Amino acid sequence: MKAGRGTVPPLLFGGFTVSAIGGPLALAALFAPAAAGDAPALSTLIGVALFTAPLAIWVGYSRRVASAGGLAAFVESASSRPLALVQAGIWTVSYFLYLPYTVTYVVYDVLAVVFPGIAPERSALELLLPLGIVAAVLAPLGALLRVVFAFAIVQLGLVLALAGLMLANVGLPHATLTEGAALDPSSRAGAAVGLLFVCASLPIFLGGEVAGGGRTVRLALPIAFGLVAGYLLLAMLPLGGVPDELRDAPLPGVAIAQEYAGRGFAIMIGLAAAASVTVLIIAEYIALSRLVHWASGVSVRRALVWIAVPFVAADAISLIDPDRFYDDLLRPSLAALFLAQAIVVALYPWFLRRGRERIPVPALVVTLVATGLMVWGFYTVVAGSGAAT
Repeated sequence: MKAGRGTVPPLLFGGFTVSAIGGPLALAALFAPAAAGDAPALSTLIGVALFTAPLAIWVGYSRRVASAGGLAAFVESASSRPLALVQAGIWTVSYFLYLPYTVTYVVYDVLAVVFPGIAPERSALELLLPLGIVAAVLAPLGALLRVVFAFAIVQLGLVLALAGLMLANVGLPHATLTEGAALDPSSRAGAAVGLLFVCASLPIFLGGEVAGGGRTVRLALPIAFGLVAGYLLLAMLPLGGVPDELRDAPLPGVAIAQEYAGRGFAIMIGLAAAASVTVLIIAEYIALSRLVHWASGVSVRRALVWIAVPFVAADAISLIDPDRFYDDLLRPSLAALFLAQAIVVALYPWFLRRGRERIPVPALVVTLVATGLMVWGFYTVVAGSGAAT
């Protein structure tokens, strides 16, 4: 299947969207337990509620815009091409940094914990993994999306298995939505959880290629988000009863699997979580290639090749000091991401005005909530406390 208008089936687009939200297993096993604080179920509910604001805005934009420009095309429709290119540049900086440092995270912080004996092979993996990702995105899009769709089902199944394992061993904690945390800390943890969903915007960049265009985007985004959020909440409900030493482990899902089901299931969760993050890297690579295509006019395939060069080169450079490489790139990447997202959501009322629509009060409310969430994420990153992993 070639990339082109209407060539991506809605079902495969839906699988891609599910995989881009987190991915689902990475959220449940790695990121959300660390972000959710002492009341994981309550924090997750708050995070889901907060994130419906930017989600509603993306869906609103998609009523009239569906193109390879993704979020930048939204900005163009609300304001102007120059501002759209500024937003695209900020977003591009974020993901050009994200691609290589996340490979470092997968190799040094996930696989090396699951398999302590691979330390001598980490340098080779740091080079082989980006090469594998480049090969994947250069493969026929249809074949790649079929694999992503199948793995999305696997991820959801493993999230369910992990939730069932915790329920069987610790049950459902008493007062699971409120125990152990005051509302204010839970609200801040909820905002951190909400920001973990931010990559749900990546499928928007395939809006010009999916059959049905904006209509499919408007259906797929909320359905996929509801599905992932529901599965994540199932995993967070019993998490409050899990001992702190497991919840605070470097890879909480792997530690929980090891404690309650043994080494075999822990390896399965660890490998699948690493793959979940890798598929997210692929989704970001695809989105970035479409944005480069939209902004420069080069073919998608040429854009994929252009991105490959600095991506692989950066991971080679990371071998000098992988820990510092990850730490140095994480903060500017997240700051640029939240700033780019803030521009998109803040301009939504202008988008409605350009369509000669009245600006309803709910639209103003979701704009304020979504903008506040992104500004809060930007502030916490710049201030040094971090808003996401």
